[in-house]
Amino acid sequence: MKKIRLYVITGIAIGILIAVKLIFFPSQKAGGNSSGKDKQSAVPVTVCIVGDDAFQDHIYASGTIVANEEAALKAEATGIITYLNLPEGQRVKAGTLLLKVNDADLRAQLDKINIRLRLAEESEVRQRKLLKLSGVSQQEYDIALADLKSLLADSTYHQALLAKTEIRAPFDGVIGIRNVSIGSYLTPAVTVAYIHQLDPVKIDFSLPEKYTSLFNAGDVVHFKTEGSAEVHTATISVKDPMVDAGSRSVRYRALSRNADGRLLPGAFTHVELFLKDKSGTLFVPTETIIPFLTGKKVFIVKNGLAEERIIETGLRTADNVQILSGLAAGDSVVVKGNFQLKKNTPVKVVQGKKK
Repeated sequence: MKKIRLYVITGIAIGILIAVKLIFFPSQKAGGNSSGKDKQSAVPVTVCIVGDDAFQDHIYASGTIVANEEAALKAEATGIITYLNLPEGQRVKAGTLLLKVNDADLRAQLDKINIRLRLAEESEVRQRKLLKLSGVSQQEYDIALADLKSLLADSTYHQALLAKTEIRAPFDGVIGIRNVSIGSYLTPAVTVAYIHQLDPVKIDFSLPEKYTSLFNAGDVVHFKTEGSAEVHTATISVKDPMVDAGSRSVRYRALSRNADGRLLPGAFTHVELFLKDKSGTLFVPTETIIPFLTGKKVFIVKNGLAEERIIETGLRTADNVQILSGLAAGDSVVVKGNFQLKKNTPVKVVQGKKK
């Protein structure tokens, strides 16, 4: 009886073991050899094929339009404005008289000096003739000559004072809004108006330090103004020879024609710069890069498995990253699904494109 019970229990145990094996290990046959390892399902990924074609991309910067020349018009003298010629929004030629302060007292002083100057000139001529005839001493002639030179200096000085009562256009330009009226009392602290030279205009912008080797004087940039779809071109005229320590950027200045005057100083601009063709340079999409503690890596697909590659990156654009080392042309780099991968993970490519 005990033997029968033992056989029954043994049979039940064997049946349970077989049932468990069939349920949890259906792919393995009873009595067959097992590898001891589950077959891992393939991870679907999207890849791009790295190419070494000539590459061109662009970067963007914010800029400001600056007048080619700009000056705040201020008088050097103090007094009442007696003449005003400030045509707001109109062009004026260099040297045009724009404003004059009352100069009656200075003119009276200059007239007085000029009368004495004429007498001093006549006296110097007489003394020079007499000196040749030994009619006067050298000392007397020297005194007459010194008086003449002193009065000439006084005349020049007062003419300079008179010039300070005037404001003339320093260059061809457009007059801005004036801040004074005729009859106003003017001091050197008052800005009468601004004058702007608007053709050409300057475009000031800054680029990160890492781009300084790519753009230099003579390169062409494109820009748009706020609220306008029109694309303008400008040529870089100056590259600042120093890097700003605060922003780690380099300042650039470009010149653009503005014959119609539509580009206004102070306006905000969207500047676009095209990177030069870089044949043989490898670029991959930014999303392929996986940062880790000591560097950066990507996954490539090789023989159906994920292979890890440690990389060194260089130039970064809006969508792509330059690869300096770690990849070669023709590598299939995982773009989507890379964060699910480990070394030797089986993968299934569902979409691919060339980069």
